[in-house]
Amino acid sequence: MEGQARMSADAVNSLAAMAETPWNYDFFQAMRRIECEYPERPRLGHSVRLVDDPLRLGQKPDCGFAPSTLASVIHDSTGTPRIEQFFFGLTGPNGPLPIHLTEHARERQRHHGDATFKRFLDVFNHRLLTLFYRAWAEARPTVAQDRAADDYWSPRLGALSGRGMESLLGQGPIPDAARYYFTGHLASQTRYPDGLQAIVAEYFGVPVALEEYIGQWLPLPEYSRLGASTCTLGMDLCLGTHVWDRQHKFRLRIGPLSLAQYRRFLPDQPLLAELAAWVAEYVGMELDWDTNLVLKQEEVPPASLDGGCRLGFDTWLGKPREDAKDLLLDRHHVATQPLTTPN
Repeated sequence: MEGQARMSADAVNSLAAMAETPWNYDFFQAMRRIECEYPERPRLGHSVRLVDDPLRLGQKPDCGFAPSTLASVIHDSTGTPRIEQFFFGLTGPNGPLPIHLTEHARERQRHHGDATFKRFLDVFNHRLLTLFYRAWAEARPTVAQDRAADDYWSPRLGALSGRGMESLLGQGPIPDAARYYFTGHLASQTRYPDGLQAIVAEYFGVPVALEEYIGQWLPLPEYSRLGASTCTLGMDLCLGTHVWDRQHKFRLRIGPLSLAQYRRFLPDQPLLAELAAWVAEYVGMELDWDTNLVLKQEEVPPASLDGGCRLGFDTWLGKPREDAKDLLLDRHHVATQPLTTPN
C-alpha cells in the first residue's frame, strides 16, 4: 500500500488504462510514458538498484503468435506494477532457451499456479528489457527532451556545432534549441551560401535569397597610405581615400513579406538582432553583409501623418508599381537606438 501511495495520479491512470486494454499500447510507448510520470527516479535502464525502478518487467511464457507487444499489467500485493510482454525475453519461440523450458514455465503457472520458474527468469528479463528500452531511447533525441534537466543529446549536438561547453550556452538572442536543430549546417567546416540561406529561411519562415559579391567602397586607413613613393600607379597604388571592393560583402534579400513580417525585421524589433546573430554564427565576422527587406506591393501602407509610420522604413510617397525593395539594413543597424516616431 505504501508503494501505491507514492504513485502519482497520472501514473495510476496510465497503468489502469494499460491494464484494461494492453493491446492498444506499444512497449516503447508504455515505457516512455511511465518514465515521464516518475521524473524523480532514474531513467529506465540507468538505475543501479531494483527498488529505483517504478515497475517490474517480465515475459509471458507462450509459444503462440503474439497479438501485441504487451500481454498484461498486473498489480500484485507488493504494490509495484508488473508489465508482462510477449516479444522479448529468455523464453518463447525467439528466446535463447530451449522451447521445452517455455512449455515447462507455462505449464507450471497455468495448471499448478506456480510461477517460481517464470519469476526467476524475470529477474534477468527485467534488466534485459530496461536496457533494451534504454538503447531505443538513447537513439532518439525526442525522448531525451522528456527530461530537460537530464538531456544527454543537447551536449552532443552542441559539441558538433562548437558549443559543447556549458559556458557557451544561453548566449545571444538565438535559443540553444535552434542551434541544435541546425547542427547539420553548423558542424560543417565549409560554409556555403546555400547553408546560410537555408538556416535563415527555415528559422524565420520567410523567403530568402543570398546575393554574393556585393560591391562597396572600403576606406583606406591613414596608416595604409605610407610609402607611396615606392608604389606604381595601376599596380599597388590607389588614388583617393577609398577603394572599390566586391569580394567581402554579400546581401540577404528577405521577402516578399507581409507588412507585419516586414516591421518585425526593422531595427527596433528583435528579428534583426537574431538575423545578425545567425550570420555571425554561420559566417563569422570576416565578411560584411546587409539585408534587403522586400515588402509585397499590396501590403505597402498609405502615407499618413498620424505618427504610426516612419519615412525611410515603412512609409512611401505614392503607391509603388511593384514590391517595395528599397530598404537596405546593414549589420550596424543592430546596435542603433530604437526607432522613434514623430509626435
